[in-house]
Amino acid sequence: VMFERLAKKGQDFEEKTREHINEYADAGLRTLVVAYRELDEEEYKNFSEELLQAKNSVSADRDEKVDEVADKIERDLILLGATAVEDKLQKG
Repeated sequence: VMFERLAKKGQDFEEKTREHINEYADAGLRTLVVAYRELDEEEYKNFSEELLQAKNSVSADRDEKVDEVADKIERDLILLGATAVEDKLQKG
């Protein structure tokens, strides 16, 4: 999902990062892709207001509304890389 959200200029290390993710997954590790996008003050303000409205919604489609707001902002991202952790089973 994350790779689909990258900006054209944010794909510099995509191929190598995909290789790393596959290596981590083959080793049984949980993977995490890290990317960012800078927002100007107006973009952040609009996003924050829309997200608050979606979160405060009492309708049955509240979760869908929150996802829609997130989808608007989670685009044109710049790839930073990937990391992985061992996710051991715990007792109980």
